Amino acid sequence: MFNFTFWKQKEKPKIHWWSTIEGLEKVVPVLPAKEVIPDWWTRVERMINSKADNKGTVRNCPALPEYMSQGFVVPLWCDVHINIEDDKFEWKSPEKCFSFSSHADSQYRDWLPRHVKDNTSMVLKPNCPWRVKTPPGWSMWQLPMHYDFNPLFEVQPGIIWTDIHHEINQQMLMKKFGQFTIKRGTPLAMYVPYERKKYDFTIEGPNAENASWSNQSYMNVRTKFRGGYKLHQAEVKKCPMGHTATKTIDSTKKTKRKPKKKKV
Repeated sequence: MFNFTFWKQKEKPKIHWWSTIEGLEKVVPVLPAKEVIPDWWTRVERMINSKADNKGTVRNCPALPEYMSQGFVVPLWCDVHINIEDDKFEWKSPEKCFSFSSHADSQYRDWLPRHVKDNTSMVLKPNCPWRVKTPPGWSMWQLPMHYDFNPLFEVQPGIIWTDIHHEINQQMLMKKFGQFTIKRGTPLAMYVPYERKKYDFTIEGPNAENASWSNQSYMNVRTKFRGGYKLHQAEVKKCPMGHTATKTIDSTKKTKRKPKKKKV
């Protein structure tokens, strides 16, 4: 009897989103992040085509689009008009079911570093109508829309154990005083699921093994004029490591062969 090990990919974890307001999922749904790429990024050319400088632009960096396409984006579910003054905060939405609140300065803003506090008018807290459930042992990163560079606000990052707590509420550091409107569909935050696992780590200096890893990583990319990083990613995806299933084959058991059909 022989044991043969075959690579087998685990089933994809299911992320379940739902809205507490009927119909919202059809009008302003949560979106996969890969569908909410910033407009400015789509206009970036890959090369600087000039006589003085013929170099690649930031568009060739694989880390940025990889980051932008992870997880989900929760867009603002309605228009909201905001008025922020030194001693007053007012908001108005199209319907009563869409509500907003705020953190008192003593709860949040007053504790921020001086350079952040000076550029923060208040901390807005929308009552988010979205809920999300992840498989047991999975959480969600709440991340700001870093590459949107929104001049009005920035959502603060955090982690939510969404396998047991399904409510998500964003803390928005507002950057402006006065009256302004944030439009429906404006990306608020990214939500990236991840599995909670413990891990070990090492921190070392140069040695032969580390040099070998560095050299192999370098050659995987630099042996191509362009696209070496993505090509190596594709090769790794074809043979994922770490997910195995054992199948036992009994070599002593005879298998019945189907009789061959005679040619007429």
